[in-house]
Formats: sequence, structure tokens, C-alpha cells
Amino acid sequence: MCNSAPKAKFLAALSLAFTFGLSLAVSPAQADENGWIDGEQEVVRERPRRPRSQAPDSGNYGGNQPNFVDQSQGRRDYDDGGDDGGSARRSQPDQSAGNTNPVLTIKAGSNTISGGISSSTFRNSSRSYRGLDKMSTRFLQQAPFLDLPQTIAVQPSTFKNWLEQYHTGALAAFSRTTIIEIKGQWDDSGHILRSFGLPFTRIPPSKVGDTDLSGTKILVVNCGANLNADALKKVRKFVQDGGYLLTTDWALDSCLEKAFPGYVEWNSDYTENSVVDAVVVDDDPVLLVGMPRVAYWKLENRSQTVKVLRGREVQVLARSRTLMQRECSNLGILALTFSFGAGRVLHLVGHFDNNADRAFNNALPDPSPVIGISLRQAIAGNFVVAALKGDMKEEGEAQPAESNDTQ
Repeated sequence: MCNSAPKAKFLAALSLAFTFGLSLAVSPAQADENGWIDGEQEVVRERPRRPRSQAPDSGNYGGNQPNFVDQSQGRRDYDDGGDDGGSARRSQPDQSAGNTNPVLTIKAGSNTISGGISSSTFRNSSRSYRGLDKMSTRFLQQAPFLDLPQTIAVQPSTFKNWLEQYHTGALAAFSRTTIIEIKGQWDDSGHILRSFGLPFTRIPPSKVGDTDLSGTKILVVNCGANLNADALKKVRKFVQDGGYLLTTDWALDSCLEKAFPGYVEWNSDYTENSVVDAVVVDDDPVLLVGMPRVAYWKLENRSQTVKVLRGREVQVLARSRTLMQRECSNLGILALTFSFGAGRVLHLVGHFDNNADRAFNNALPDPSPVIGISLRQAIAGNFVVAALKGDMKEEGEAQPAESNDTQ
């Protein structure tokens, strides 16, 4: 008979090792006061995000005439007419019917709201912090979240039909010098201008200083266009003298901040490559004519997000609840405008072109309900047409005095 003592000792040692290992496996990991877990594996923590606000159970998607309900109690908001430039506050519901902002009815194809009020009168008599105040918060809370859009192939005829529907006959007033596009590395605004049927001239950034702008109504600065100091001064004077400036994406940092300091700036944050919800948060009778209230917005990888510095003068046109959760300013600004001297600026977060990710450039990832083209393209289209006569003055009104702002 063989000796069983060594076998018994081996089994006892094996049992002890198994019990010790099991106790380690089931015991909870010990975390320090900062939430880090000790161990060999590196733990990566992401910036916390606020939970997505819930969409209403039902909502009537009705273009530019929603019925607003004040649901602002306990929500992050911006005070009407405050002196803090739009700092966040807790708002209380307004119990006074006399303080309720009227719902404006916008006529399709017209540059006036009902009652014959001009764009100049509308802006000069309206509230401060447009797009960042209590009324805009109600717009955001009222708007439903739509189902994700399907990418579609949009033909130039769709753009031309939209332009003719809302700006009948405007195309005939454009020549090749009316629009100057400054070439950029990443956006191709000229592709959409061609889709609209609008003639234009494209120049490289290095030629801005040598280009005659006397017959030009609008400059388009693409994402990735780097302008030198002389070109920036020329762009600034162009707007001050009554010209219109459209900028996209990285032109926020490379053009707007430098040519018009003190209005808006890049907040050092970026977007992800995605399609987000877009809510029109203003009722501008010119720039938002024909707009659906709720739509989509294509953001590029590393699009620059915006911080507003001069809230009384900067007018925010569209915002995204999804983007609010992702960028450090928690504002989710998609489009904004401001006047400077006798002219006006429009900036788009993201691009004017259809889609930077696809070689087939007729693929549109964010078509808007009803109008077929994207919200960003329609806002820019209205802006381009408004540049023909200027939308900041009534018929026969003198141009504003030249700005002495030298910030």
C-alpha cells in the first residue's frame, strides 16, 4: 500500500490556496477618497456629463408658430436684460401676463413679420440676450426631439427651389462680384453657393488684401482660412462699411476673434462628429424666414464651440440640447449673428457644405423637415440674400454711423 500522507498535505494546501483566492475575488475593491481604484490596471475617467433632458411625450411640430408654455422653474436659464453678460441663474416662472413675449408670426417669403414691422424696428425694440434668455429656454423646453434623420442625396434643384420660394427673383440681382468666397482647408461653401445657383468669386486668403471689394455685398470665410493682419483689417472695415460676413467653424478663432474682439470667442472646446438636434431660439423676421422650429445640425469632428462675450449685442439663432451637455459653456450654440458698424456677421458652428466626411458631396446628413435642405444652409441662404439690401434699416433709413469700437 502506498503512503497517503503527502497526498493529504497536498490537498490541504490546495484547499487553503483556493479559499484565499476566492476571498480576494469576492471582496469589494477599495477606492480612495478621489474615486480611484487601486490595482495594476489603469483607470480612465471621463468628464461627467449632465443627463439628457427628456423629450415631451407629444408635440405638434408646427414650423415657426409654437404655443409656448413657461416651464422655466428650476431650469438653467439666462436672465432677461441682466448685466452679467449671460451668466447662469435659476429662473422663476413669470406670473405676469404683461411680461410675456409675444409669439411672432413670420410670413413665408417676406422680410417682415405680421404688422409690417421692419427687421430694424424688430431688433432695436426687442429684448437683450436674444437666444440666451428665458424665452429661448421655453423654446428649448417646448421643442420635441425628432427621430434621427436619414442621409439623403440632395440635388441642386432642391436648393434652387427653396431660394425661389422664399426669395423670389433674388437670384437675378447677384453677379460674380456680389459674393467673395475665401478658400479654406476644411469647408467648401462654394459647393452650396453653386447648388443655390448663386454666382461667386473664390480667392485664396493671401489675395484678400489685393481684392477690390467695392462691388461686393458678402464675404464668406471658410473653416481653415488663415488671414494675416492686413486681411483681418480689411474684413473688419468691409463689415463696418455695410458688408455682410459669413464665417464657418474654425473661422471663429482665426477670423472673428481677431477682427471683432469682444463679441464672441472659442471656448477651447470641440464637438464630436455627429448630427445633433437643433432648435430655433429666436424669431428674427429676416434670417429665420421659412425655418422649421425644430430640425437637425451636422457637426464636424473638432468643430469649435462658442462663448458669447457681449450678450446684449450678440443674437443667438439656433441651439442644441445635445450639444449643451457636451461642451464646457453648456449653451449649445449653433448659429449666431451680430451687427458691427453698418454691416452684419453670421457665424455657423460646423460647415456650410453638405458633409465633410463623404466624397459624394450631395449626401446631406441633416435634412430639415419640410424644407429639404439643412437648417444651417437655410439660415446662411437667408443671410446671403439679406446682404443685397441690408436688413438692418427700414426703407429710406440712413445707415448707422461708423463704429469707433477699436477693441
